[in-house]
Parts: sequence; structure tokens; C-alpha cells
Amino acid sequence: MQDTGRRLLIAGWVFGIGSLVHILDHLRRGQGSISDELLWLGNAALVLQVVVVTLILVHHQQAPRWAAVAGIPLAIGFLGAHWLPEWSVLSDPIWEISDLTWLSITASLAEILGALLVAVAGIATLRSMRTATT
Repeated sequence: MQDTGRRLLIAGWVFGIGSLVHILDHLRRGQGSISDELLWLGNAALVLQVVVVTLILVHHQQAPRWAAVAGIPLAIGFLGAHWLPEWSVLSDPIWEISDLTWLSITASLAEILGALLVAVAGIATLRSMRTATT
């Protein structure tokens, strides 16, 4: 496995684990802790996350492309929902969580970091593949 492929695989695991911890934190807090709109958008993002992580873990040839395209928008979405002041029904600012714990903070940061790592690793893998073919 090329070094870039290994980085993509590690990034996929980080993103998958970060996403799982984030889901567990939301379950701990209860689904009523966020708006219906954020719940639906979060579930749509979760479907995309599962697709990206699955493609990475099974070493699918399209994994780098999906990672590169999905990683940054997902990270921006997680950042906007949890780390910006309340701006819409899509907000769930971390500091406004009534039962805020280290788990909530860690979960949010791990998911954002995982999404960014997946994007960077996906881009690096695509560049490496392009270089190898020229």
C-alpha cells in the first residue's frame, strides 16, 4: 500500500471513530436536544460519512475522490453547527449544551478533525495517483 493510501486508511478510521463517538454523545443527550432540521441534516451527513468511510475501509478505487469531495463540506457543517454562536435552527453550540462534558467537546472536535484528515488524505492520494499515471 502506498504511503498516501495508508494515510487515507488511517484518516478513515479516525473519521469513523470520531463520528461514532459523536453519535453516542447525541444519543446520551437525547434526540430532543437538537432541532428537527438539524436532526435531519445530521442524518443526511451521517449517510455521507458512512459511504465515505466504507469506501475507504474497503479500499474502493473511488474512495479518494469521495473523501476529497465530502471531507471539507462535512467539516464546515460540523464546525458551523457546534462551534459558531447560535445562528439558525441548524445550530447546536457546544457551550450551550446543558449537560456539557468532555465527551461532547472531544466528540465534536474528533469528527471535525476526522473530516479534515479524510479530505487532505483524499486529495493527497488523488495527486499521487495522477503523478503515477504521468
